Amino acid sequence: MLESLQIEGFRKYNNFKLENLNNINYVLGDNNIGKTSVLEAIYTWSCGQNVAPMMAIPLGRARYPSANQYWIMDELLSMINQPHDMPLTMAFEGVYNGKKERFVHSIYPSDLMAEFDPSFKNHMDKIVLRTNDMVAEQPNPINMQMYNPPIIAQWDITHGGNKVRANVTAPVSMVSNTKSFVSAKYIDVLSHIAIKESVQMYAALKREGMLDEVVKRISKVFPEIANFDMIPYPDGSQAPVSVVKKDGTSLPLYAYGDGVQRWFYIIGALSIYKNSIICIDEIDTGFHPGAQADFCKNVSEYAIKNNVQLFITTHNQEFIDRYLEEIGKKKSLMDKVNIITMRNNDGKIAVRNLSAREACEVRNSFNMELR
Repeated sequence: MLESLQIEGFRKYNNFKLENLNNINYVLGDNNIGKTSVLEAIYTWSCGQNVAPMMAIPLGRARYPSANQYWIMDELLSMINQPHDMPLTMAFEGVYNGKKERFVHSIYPSDLMAEFDPSFKNHMDKIVLRTNDMVAEQPNPINMQMYNPPIIAQWDITHGGNKVRANVTAPVSMVSNTKSFVSAKYIDVLSHIAIKESVQMYAALKREGMLDEVVKRISKVFPEIANFDMIPYPDGSQAPVSVVKKDGTSLPLYAYGDGVQRWFYIIGALSIYKNSIICIDEIDTGFHPGAQADFCKNVSEYAIKNNVQLFITTHNQEFIDRYLEEIGKKKSLMDKVNIITMRNNDGKIAVRNLSAREACEVRNSFNMELR
């Protein structure tokens, strides 16, 4: 389990530390306080020396086409707290199962990136040369395999005296993929719209005999749902996951609202990514208030069952109140949950980390705000 994490030089954090982490950690705070950046930092630490998934989270999120070299440059610069020092540097130090694991990232822009941001031309001795000059126009992704793509930056990650190097190129799919330090999954408010992953969730639940249990739980909140199925199209090709309703009719899962889709997706992720870290951004998004607490109790139970450490953001105090009330009915969960509050205190981010029991006392006895 990740017990603490120190973040250096990432996003808005020059030096920031989270301590006394638990199995399930809710991160509360106002908008733009840095909650999502904390999840991104945890995910980046989990990746270890594997650059490829970092190109998706925290950089990508499918905001722009992966072949757009200037998008990649923009994202790299926005990720670094001091974007004009050379090399671009950030570090993540976590205590994991009692041992310190520190990853230091050093990113050296190429001369191509120096054209994008002229300030790097003052550091030409540290600039990496791109592999070719075919960059006047953005190359057609269809022809990308026909030539050696230009280097945007050289990314070095040092861990325990061992340095791993990767070249950042466009498209990002060409960045080499290695084994991450800890298995991890990042779920944002739009992850559930990925039809391919929903199919993987269904397959995992079906294969492990967990689908009936998920249906039983989800039908308590969405009583019209009788089952989930994958009904092939008439030509035998694979179709998306479908919701089978009590009246016998069915609809594609994507035709339902975000609440049903997110419920299925997140529970599926907890089944696939056992013994891992899962980060969930704005967990209450898409759920009716009456379903939020019950959903999160389900998520908590699945996390403990599958040895998943959860990091979850929200800015909804009312949701946390309902969640604490719900898990209070199952005392074994209370000792597994922490409520971490982030607040801007004169330009510095202050952190308060409470156990679920302490959070209940603060709310019930003193009616104090948690967020």
